[in-house]
Amino acid sequence: MLLQELRKIGSRIKQERLKYGLTLEEVAKATGLSAGFISLLENGKINPSVKSLVRLCSFFSIHLASLFEEESNDQVVFLFPKEKQIEINLDKNQTIRFLFPKKSFIEPVLVTLQPHFVTQDFTTHKGIEFGYVIEGTIEVHIKDYGVIKCHEGDSIMYSSETPHKLQNSTDKVAIGLWIGLPFANSGTSEILMKGVKNA
Repeated sequence: MLLQELRKIGSRIKQERLKYGLTLEEVAKATGLSAGFISLLENGKINPSVKSLVRLCSFFSIHLASLFEEESNDQVVFLFPKEKQIEINLDKNQTIRFLFPKKSFIEPVLVTLQPHFVTQDFTTHKGIEFGYVIEGTIEVHIKDYGVIKCHEGDSIMYSSETPHKLQNSTDKVAIGLWIGLPFANSGTSEILMKGVKNA
């Protein structure tokens, strides 16, 4: 990552920590990361792994995309060209492309899962998520609920505050459009979910 991006990520993490009045040691204990690592990260002096960022984001209940947000503006229309979109690879088996650069009421990402992609890590963050499978089959694991198999053309919505993860148990690549609504509170989630059930 570029130095400017590292500083932006570090500043965002520090902002979240201070917002809750937490020490480096408290965050380190909760996430399993060292206090020294978090300090270097906050000061933009280390290039973190995606896994460590996911741990921190889950702890602070923020979406990974928010670490790469740009300054907001008053534009009525915002075009975000493909060449400016950020794409990250997770363990070479999962690719996430952030389709929008700033934290807003909607956070769309394009998810690509390689064949037989399995992860043990659940994630949580505020709001709700909507998913649409473009190609293949994506399994949505909801902790204490079960596994929902979503095939090409299927869509799904769930509370992202409940531990969840995506997997691909098939022999083919799976691609999905996942949209996070980070500012949807529990009341909004209940209304939306109720509307889906009654549709």
